[in-house]
Amino acid sequence: MAKSRKPISLICYNHKGGVGKTFIASWLAYLFATGGVDKKGKKYRVVLVDLDSQQNSSKTFLEMQYRSGLPYLLPPLHPDYVDGDPDNGTWNGYSTSSDILFDRQFVYYPVKDVPNLKVLPSEGRVDRLNDVFSDRDAYIPLISELTETYLEVEGDLDEVDIIIFDSPPSKTAITEGFMTKCSHVIIPTQLEYDSVEAVPNLLETIRINNESTDEPINVVGVIPNLVRSSSLTNSELEQFTNLIENVSRYEPVLNTSNLVPDDFFLVNRVIFKPRRKPDNLEEVFSLKKDVKATEEMTKLYKFVSERIGV
Repeated sequence: MAKSRKPISLICYNHKGGVGKTFIASWLAYLFATGGVDKKGKKYRVVLVDLDSQQNSSKTFLEMQYRSGLPYLLPPLHPDYVDGDPDNGTWNGYSTSSDILFDRQFVYYPVKDVPNLKVLPSEGRVDRLNDVFSDRDAYIPLISELTETYLEVEGDLDEVDIIIFDSPPSKTAITEGFMTKCSHVIIPTQLEYDSVEAVPNLLETIRINNESTDEPINVVGVIPNLVRSSSLTNSELEQFTNLIENVSRYEPVLNTSNLVPDDFFLVNRVIFKPRRKPDNLEEVFSLKKDVKATEEMTKLYKFVSERIGV
C-alpha cells in the first residue's frame, strides 16, 4: 500500500521576536486559501496552527473569548459541537494547538467566509509547557515525534494541502520540535543587527538537523521585513549586505540558492498591519489598490509558491 503524502508543512520562524512572523504566516495562510492577491489562482486547503502564546494570528481569524481573571484569551466553542453527541469522544468542543502536544482529540475551527481556511488557535498558556520541557534538547525528539504523528494523520485523511505554523520567538523545545518535522521553513528578519545575526544561528540549527534525517527541512527563504521605506537607509543597506553574506555561506550545505529575494523586500506599511476583524477578513487583508503594497505581497506569494512547489 502506497504511503500517504503528507501535506506541505511550513513554519514561519526566527529566534528573534518582532520580525513579523505572525504577519507573514497569516497573510500566506489567507492568500493560499483564497487564490493569491488577485484571487485568480488555485485555492488550496489550508490550516493555520498558532503556536504563539500571544495568540495574534488566532485573534485575526477567530472571535477569541475574554474571561475575567485570565491573562489570555480562550477559543470559542466550536460551531459544530453538539453537547452529548456520542461522536464527541473525549472532545469538549474546544480545540487548541496544545492538543497536538498532548495527543488529544481536536477539531479545526472554520474561518468565516474563507471556506478553504481552518485554524487551530493557541491556548495562550503554551509557554507553561516550556517549563515542563525545560531540558530543551531532551524533549525535542518527543515534540518531533508528536508532530510527525500529527502530519502523518493529516496525510492519511488527505483533507489539507498546506499547514502553516505561526511560531513564537526564542529557541524552545516546542518550536524546534515542530520545525524538525516541517517540510519547509520561512525566515522573516528585520534589517537590524540583532535580527540579522539570529539568521545564521537558525540556519546552523537546520544544517545540523538535516545531516541526520532522510527528510531535510527545506528553507524557503529569508525575507527582509519591516523595512523603513522603499529605499534602504545606510544602516539597512549595511545589514542587508551582512545578511546576504551570512546566508550565502549556508546555501551550498543546504542544497539551495537565492534564499534572500533579489527583487523585493517588505516595507513597514500601515496597510499590512493586522486588524482584529474576523467578521470581515476581506477588509483585514485588503490592499485597497495600494500599488506598492500589492506588488510586494504579490512577489512574496509568488516567491513562496515557487519555493514550496505549488
